[in-house]
Amino acid sequence: MKRTVRSEIGEVTVRETGFIYAKVFPGAEINMKEAKEYHYMVDYLCNSEPHVTILDISGIKYISKDSREFLSQNSNDWGKTIAVALIVKSFTARMVANFFLTVNKPDYPIKAFTDTLSAQQWAKSEYWKFSVRVAS
Repeated sequence: MKRTVRSEIGEVTVRETGFIYAKVFPGAEINMKEAKEYHYMVDYLCNSEPHVTILDISGIKYISKDSREFLSQNSNDWGKTIAVALIVKSFTARMVANFFLTVNKPDYPIKAFTDTLSAQQWAKSEYWKFSVRVAS
């Protein structure tokens, strides 16, 4: 079931239903064009189904304010994002994560991690909580 799509700034992969894995390439600068392209890639891969995202933004160099606002608001309005685990292994990535955690805070849970395993475990627990709520 593994499928991957790539763009100039990164790649997005679905390995199993409900789980999106994304990585920003080193030096990526994200403006509105790239933000919309990322959202389209996620929508394409998850077939508009609810999902959690594990997003490694360690390589990010820059993201515009309007892109942060677009990604936060669009995901809120879209209603398919259950939670996002941000992997931050660089100073710039931590700054971007702080904006999403405080200024552009979306309606879904979002949390920053310095290691991939912790991010994956948290995302899986959020997906499980969502599945239990839906089943009830």
